[in-house]
Amino acid sequence: MRNIINIINFVRSCEPREEDDSYLYSTLVNELELCERYGFRSTVLFQYDALIEQKYIDLARKYADKCEFGLWLEITEPHCADAGLPWRGRYKWDWEHNYNYLHGYVPEDRKILIDTAFEKFKEIYGYYPEVFGCWTIDAVSYRYIEEKYPVVSSCICRDQYGTDANTMWGGYYNGGYYPSFGNMLCPGAGEGEQMKTPAFRMLGPDPLRQYDWGLGDPEVNQGVSTMEPVYPGSGSNPAFVEWYFRESFNGKCLSHAYAQLGQENSFGWESIKKGLPMQFEILDRELRKGRVELMTLSETGRWFTETFKETPPAAICADSDYEADGYKTVWYSCKNYRMNVLYQNGRAWIRDIQLFDPGFKEKCLEKAEDLTDYAIFNLPVIDGFRFSKDDIRAGIYLRKNGETPSFDGGFITATDESKNSASAEIPGVVRFEMFEDKVEINIGEDGAYLAFVYSPECAVPYSEVKEKELVMRFKGRHESDYVYSVKLESGKFVEEDGEIRILPENGRITLLPAER
Repeated sequence: MRNIINIINFVRSCEPREEDDSYLYSTLVNELELCERYGFRSTVLFQYDALIEQKYIDLARKYADKCEFGLWLEITEPHCADAGLPWRGRYKWDWEHNYNYLHGYVPEDRKILIDTAFEKFKEIYGYYPEVFGCWTIDAVSYRYIEEKYPVVSSCICRDQYGTDANTMWGGYYNGGYYPSFGNMLCPGAGEGEQMKTPAFRMLGPDPLRQYDWGLGDPEVNQGVSTMEPVYPGSGSNPAFVEWYFRESFNGKCLSHAYAQLGQENSFGWESIKKGLPMQFEILDRELRKGRVELMTLSETGRWFTETFKETPPAAICADSDYEADGYKTVWYSCKNYRMNVLYQNGRAWIRDIQLFDPGFKEKCLEKAEDLTDYAIFNLPVIDGFRFSKDDIRAGIYLRKNGETPSFDGGFITATDESKNSASAEIPGVVRFEMFEDKVEINIGEDGAYLAFVYSPECAVPYSEVKEKELVMRFKGRHESDYVYSVKLESGKFVEEDGEIRILPENGRITLLPAER
């Protein structure tokens, strides 16, 4: 079990939304000087426009023994020009998805763009980069990169819904995983069915509130509660950052706990200079205590591949709240599914279950994405964000005699490395235990059951309720539905009083979330 911090700064040299974008360079200078002041080794990822600009090349050479360098794979006008491809964007760099990202190009053109970037990097630095990143990247591009170039690690955006026209929803919640060949957001099923290069989720998402930001109106872009130092309520708030370090690295992570610090230079140093130095001060203290390790992205990837042959289970157990709401939570992610249990005011419920099925593939594997926004999903069983609306907060709730009871027994989280499991319970009332191949739920009272709660106005996937199987259909942005299901080893599904319920057998429910 490792507690890993990466400092990753990703760099552009143009910002068409500002009249004067000279601040981009000075922002990176300040970030590197801050790292040097603390003796922190960081990872710097260059977008193509910055990669080829001489002042960035000179700066990188100055810090060559203090940083590692790699590629940030958003597409720009000079990138297309050097690749011999037409640029369709409005500006030198255009944030619209069908211009800015590799999935906006046909697969053959993606490969040309990738080759152009990697060869240019080698021309400048004398070697191919070992690391790369992007907010989002398609599986075709990812596999091409790892098959042709000596990469050892990558980074992609955390889960978010609609933020900056980018939806990545239902993935491995935090840390590293091996993507499947057909869906970058879905872990592969095991060796021979997965990429060989691990991907790490960026930005340090708040395990309590990020998921629910904008709850009740999924058409509104999510706000942000992360470790990004530009945000006053989270990454630049000392109380949040102290809480994040304490809860993320509390020894309950199973295989590894991971957080990325750093910021894209587009935000500017004026927006970063309060939060980032404060975070570094806390990081320095935690390093001296031996509670965390600072690694580069390549070092993290090498450790991961040497340690795990397939995606390992990981957990986040937050046993306190940095605000007065009294939330506590457990996130569990493994190669088969992810699940989240949330606690508040004596109630614990399943906020999220997403299945990881490599058969559910990306829309843009064979064609270019033609929309200006982008969305990639996994398969929802319950989605506490997307299935909520108005005053209905979606989830799978404990019920007794038709009511959702409240208890005062506290909330206990735990992990068991020998079983690769995580658990959450209200003692004597309900216990959720998550394993790689099943979820066991013990209900301590007669007459208790679990109920699926969701808004009838939301597009839910439920298709057929059988006694031992819940059949679902999910479209995402695909042209046709994808059929999947969850099964019960103990307990039974029923439809009663207009809702889907799971009735226990001898006080127990065993849910089987994956059948490969």
